[in-house]
Amino acid sequence: MHSFLTLTGFEYKKIFKRKSSIVALVLGVIAICASPLPMFFMMSYIDGEPYENHYEAMVKERAYALALSGRMVDAGLFGEMQDAYAMIPAIERYEASPEYQAYARPYNRLFWLLNREYGYGLDLEGLASLTADDFRAFYQTRHDNVVAGIRAGAISDAAKERLIALNSVIETPYVYAHTDGFNALFGYIYTLGIICAFILAKCLAPMFADEYATGADQLLLTAKHGKGRLIAAKLCAALSLFVLYFLLLLALAYIMCSLVYGYDGAAAPVQLIMPFLAYPLSVAGAVGIFAACAFGGVFLFVAITLLLSSRLRSPFGVIIVVSVLLFVPMMVSVPETAVWLWQIFTLLPSGVMTQWHVFSHVPFDFFGLIALPYVVLPVYAFLAGAMMLPFTWRGFRRHQIG
Repeated sequence: MHSFLTLTGFEYKKIFKRKSSIVALVLGVIAICASPLPMFFMMSYIDGEPYENHYEAMVKERAYALALSGRMVDAGLFGEMQDAYAMIPAIERYEASPEYQAYARPYNRLFWLLNREYGYGLDLEGLASLTADDFRAFYQTRHDNVVAGIRAGAISDAAKERLIALNSVIETPYVYAHTDGFNALFGYIYTLGIICAFILAKCLAPMFADEYATGADQLLLTAKHGKGRLIAAKLCAALSLFVLYFLLLLALAYIMCSLVYGYDGAAAPVQLIMPFLAYPLSVAGAVGIFAACAFGGVFLFVAITLLLSSRLRSPFGVIIVVSVLLFVPMMVSVPETAVWLWQIFTLLPSGVMTQWHVFSHVPFDFFGLIALPYVVLPVYAFLAGAMMLPFTWRGFRRHQIG
């Protein structure tokens, strides 16, 4: 055991001996910590004049949301919102009016939620024309819109019925909550997943390939532990670095979102963020699932990097291949109507880490067994990555010296 830990420590030293690896790891931390900073300087403008920076707006929005938190999103609350918006004067840019800021702005998130049901086509005049019956029909209207979208999909009838059944058990009326912190964390998780994957590829590409490039394989593979503990130590160092670094970035993302936005609304329905999502999840539950998918996606990417490193002769070649695998699919748009192609792209490492893949309404249909994307993707990523590790082992172990 002592010799194994010594070998693992030696592999860590080799990683951190490369200045480029240290720089890349530090830059990843800086990128996550600095992500909220632009909001402190970006300005909102009304009629060409600066009104407030984004941080000031966020502070106001949070105070307004907290004042309404815990209340049922029902006809009574929508009626209050309607009365508040009725106090706005009939001007083109009503956001500039003192009446909007004083009376209507506290309800703007509710207006956004209601407006989504109308395809963002609800203006002030349309809002004023709505009745109490319209407000009472909000959840039925939402359900009908979700069902219509599911019915129009290219998935199987069994998949459609499963999604509709899930949508039917979402608890209503919603309990209103401030969810901006978790909403921001959704974006952070995707960003940190991509950053983590690329940086780890840079650090781990030389894990095996560098031994070939420098000729050290001729010595290592003939040493006492060259075909056993050394390979295990390399895999242990690579995988532990991945776990520690991912968790570090995730913790930093959580802390930054908490400091800037706060973390109210963990138990709120995720439909306050994604109104037409058919899955009965809480906000915190959805974020946790997405974080698990990102973790699995990075693990799969690390496994691919190590496999290529054990097969290719140059770390540079490994970085080129994995960079193409990571970034090119992000530039390709595949419609959900092409179900099989969509699902193939979903199974790529970058697809596993993408929010609209994880929570898409395109479940996997395994001969009548309907499996939801946010269940399939993390399981697939962990299994596929784990299955690659023995091939990585064999790739280095059976390498021909000479």
